[in-house]
Parts: sequence; structure tokens; C-alpha cells
Amino acid sequence: MFESRLRQWSPACLIAALCAVPAVQVNANSSAETVDTTSVRLMGTPTPFQQSTVRRSVRQTHDFLPNDPLSEKQWNLMSHDRFAGAANSFNAQHNAPQATVVVAVVDSGMRLDHEDYIALPGYDFISDPVVANDGDGRDPDPSDPGDWVNQDDIDGALAGTCALTNSRWHGTAIAGIIGAQTENLTGIAGAARHVALLPVRVTGKCGGYVNDLIDGIRWAAGLRVKGVPDNPTPARVINLSVGFSGACSPSLQRAIDDAVTAGAIVVTAATNYAVNLDLSPHAPASCSQVLTVGASLRNGSLAPYSATGTALFLLGPGGSRDDGIITTDNEGTREPSAGSSYGYQYGTSLAAAHVSAAAATLLSASPALTATQVRVALQQSAVPSADSQCARQQCGAGLLNTRKALQLLLDGDLQHIEPQRLTPQAAAASASPETFTGAVSFVICLLLLLRPFVRRHLPLTNTRIHSE
Repeated sequence: MFESRLRQWSPACLIAALCAVPAVQVNANSSAETVDTTSVRLMGTPTPFQQSTVRRSVRQTHDFLPNDPLSEKQWNLMSHDRFAGAANSFNAQHNAPQATVVVAVVDSGMRLDHEDYIALPGYDFISDPVVANDGDGRDPDPSDPGDWVNQDDIDGALAGTCALTNSRWHGTAIAGIIGAQTENLTGIAGAARHVALLPVRVTGKCGGYVNDLIDGIRWAAGLRVKGVPDNPTPARVINLSVGFSGACSPSLQRAIDDAVTAGAIVVTAATNYAVNLDLSPHAPASCSQVLTVGASLRNGSLAPYSATGTALFLLGPGGSRDDGIITTDNEGTREPSAGSSYGYQYGTSLAAAHVSAAAATLLSASPALTATQVRVALQQSAVPSADSQCARQQCGAGLLNTRKALQLLLDGDLQHIEPQRLTPQAAAASASPETFTGAVSFVICLLLLLRPFVRRHLPLTNTRIHSE
């Protein structure tokens, strides 16, 4: 049967090859791109979220402790000398940063009525009303209505896509880590002091879809998204605590490349499946031009759930089930409850949020910094991990140390900046016209040959992205 199809499609191959003879250039801003139907979930805790209780009391042994009443429980922001796995963020806040930096939380949305942070006007990019769980598709309301899944969901429109779960308020937790208000005599302190949080909602019930994630990234960076009003407050830092198993798709990589070109720093969680990303890639953790963050425990060792590999940039505080990280929360198990609350969570999602906050702290001190300069400052200030597993499995430059990164910047002690690695798009552009033309001709011909076969025998799957 395949041979008969080959004879039938040969003229099409010839036409494709002839048409492909002129050199072809791929425009990263082109709107004519394949629709990515892959779905995505929030990167939640490694096991179904439960609010654990941290029983240890933390003594003030660092230089600065804000007046927020729960700050004494925030081991994750304290001195690295006190807790090897801490980010040393409190001491960094007590220094020079002044300019406000916009940080986009591309996630499940946020509870906009929480007492301990203030959010800029954002956008809800969820296109599927069932997943959105707010009665419609895309709209200018990025608040999180809850992402619980009940038996009716599993028996109905969401059959086969996820399991029973209560609402997790994931974006609310990430927002608190990055930008809870500091020195306001309320709740917790954020890891960055001078930030404006930009809520970009891309996940709901059972996660979401990569196309929505792509549009959310582009919009967060201030790029044009068809059918959506332009973002008046483009983000300098974009936090992605979402992902899916598999390699980085071309359309997702294009969105990240464009966001970086527009001036944004893209930070993402490594994933909570304890995999080596070199062997089991996850996106956006395995994409180019992102800062991929693994998780450390309080003592500085690698969290057992954290991914490793050469893709890792740093380790940030992630905590564990028995020693979580306190952050902003909501008590509703389904719909949101009234009032504000705080809870403990853990995972690489939280680790990424600390690095996003550290990047914002550097930009606050020096707004003209490039993404490369921020990357180098964070790398050169990282404290090497003594974890033997990191030596074997690769944990990036080491443990985040925000205070040291800021000091390197203020003292002008940054070492020579290495050139950025070639992105897949740049590598393709550097190939010779003859090689590129031949490759394009072959690919077009192959796609024409296999298209009916693929459609008939390999139906589309809707893999979902998830939280870490």
C-alpha cells in the first residue's frame, strides 16, 4: 500500500522540490505557523498538594529581617550562612535597589484580592471555557477562579485528562514568593522588594494548552497577540512554573526567543519528576534562552524530586513536604474563599520564583542590565553545591545567592561575559544556502508523502502542561 502511495505522491514531491530551490528564510514573527495542540499543566508539588506544617522556629541570625509577621518563618529568604539552601534575599533587599521591575507570573492566574500583594492589569489567555472554569474563554480578567476537578469533570468534558483534586491556587503562591509586599506589617515578605506583578493566566482545570502558553509569553513581553489588546506594561522578567514532557516545540522556542529579543528574562522550573533533562527533556525547561531552575532543600542539598542535567542554570529554594516554604494562599477547596491566607508549598515552581525575584532585584538596582549580564551575575555569585548527587548529575552553577549577586553588580566585579549559545534559529540561519535549501526540499517532500499516513494512523494527542 505504501509503494502505491509513493507513486501517487511522486509528482507532488517533484513540485515541492522545484519550488524549494530558492533560498528560504524563516521569519520568527510570521503568523503563519502550525497550531500547537499540546496541552500543559501547572508545575505543582511533586505529590498532590497538602498544606503541611513547618514545626521549626527560625531565629534571626541574618543581618536584616523585615517587619512582616511571618518573615521569621521564611527560611528560604534568609542568610546563606544560616541555611545553605536559602536565597539570601532579605539581605539583598536591605541594599540599593530602587526602580520598579515588572515580573510576569505566567501561571494559573492570581487571587487579586489577596492582602499582601498588588497586581497590574493582566490577561486570561485560556481559550477553552471548560479549562478556564470562569464561564468563557480569553478575557481581561486574570483572577484564579479555582482549578478543582470533581467526578463530574472526570465523567464529562475532562474525561481521561486528569485526576480528582482540590483547587491549588498555584499562581497565587508563586506571586507571593516573588512579590509579596515587604515591610508592610502584613503576612510574608517577597523575595524581591521593588516589583510589579503582572498576572498572565494560561492554566485552569487539568492544566492548559501550549498555544495559550505561547500567546501568554509573547503578550507578557509586550509583543503583539492577535485579538488581544497590547500589554501596556511589558515584563522584564517572565516566570514560567509550567511545563510538559518532551522537547521544546519550534513555536514555543520562537516565543521565548522573541521575548528575550524584546528584553525579557525568561525563568522556568526544571520539573518535579527527578529526571535528567539530558535524557528526558521537558519544556520549557529544555528550551534555549531560559534560566532553568532546580530545587534545593533547606540544608542546600538537591531536592529528591528535582530534575538535573546540563540544562539547569541554578538551584533555588524548593523545600520539601516536611519542610515547605510559606507563601500567599487561599483556603477555598473549590471556589475561592473570602479573605487572605498563607500556606506551605514546595517544588521547583517555587525555586524558579526565587530566581525570578533575584533577577528582578538586579534589574531594580541597574535597569539597563541585559539578560546576559543578569545571567552572568547570578552564575558567578552562585554557591557551589556540596551535594554529591549534584557532582554526578549536574545542578547548574550551584545555589542561588541573591545578596552576593547584587554585591558583585554594585562593586563592578563581574568577570568576562561569555557569548550566549547559538539558538536553534540562529544555527539554522548560519547554515549555507545550499545546505538549507536541500534540507527544506527534503522535509517538504517527506511531509507530503507522510501526511495522509500520519493523519490516518497517528491521531493528535492532547498532552497537558502541568505545574511543578
